[in-house]
Amino acid sequence: MLLYLHGFESSPESLKIIQTREFMNSHQASLPAAVNQAIQLLAPQQPSRMAAIRQMLDEVIATQPLAAVMGSSLGGFWTHYVVSQLHKRGHTEIRGVLINPAVQPYNWMPDETVDRVHPYTQEAYQLDASDRQVLIEAEQCFVADVELLVLLQAGDERLDYRLARDYYRDQRMVVEQGGDHSFADFPRYLPAALEFLHVL
Repeated sequence: MLLYLHGFESSPESLKIIQTREFMNSHQASLPAAVNQAIQLLAPQQPSRMAAIRQMLDEVIATQPLAAVMGSSLGGFWTHYVVSQLHKRGHTEIRGVLINPAVQPYNWMPDETVDRVHPYTQEAYQLDASDRQVLIEAEQCFVADVELLVLLQAGDERLDYRLARDYYRDQRMVVEQGGDHSFADFPRYLPAALEFLHVL
């Protein structure tokens, strides 16, 4: 099973998730009937609060037969967390792909309570200092020597790509000039990304 983690205040209907699902379905449909390599794509709607996201991911790690993980933006941060947790459980072969990942996202979190409305689920919720603490603790769980592929576009208008470039300097990495936070023309990298994950 391939776990795809969307970004902050996004949804399973994000374009990259749709493109990944369509590519996987197309590839698997082209395989001979005798070849049974179908891998499911799991792309859950993540909760709004950071503690709830971590709890959900811990449950997925404990209950789902994960073979690989992908994530974009804040989902890239959580991808590193999931791969690290699986690595600690002995699943050292599982890899992750991070697409314009958030680095140290606890720096985004407010000191005071902030009211928000999720643009996809319409849930009214709050962020506060406890969300920062969850992200700090999650980062402390990161394993440095897991195998990751980091895809960055320098034109990311929301995140400074240089933070991820420097943070993940010892990992496999592609840095493109231009582009944007959504990672423009993402399907170009799906064959290489899924091959890296051993999904293809």
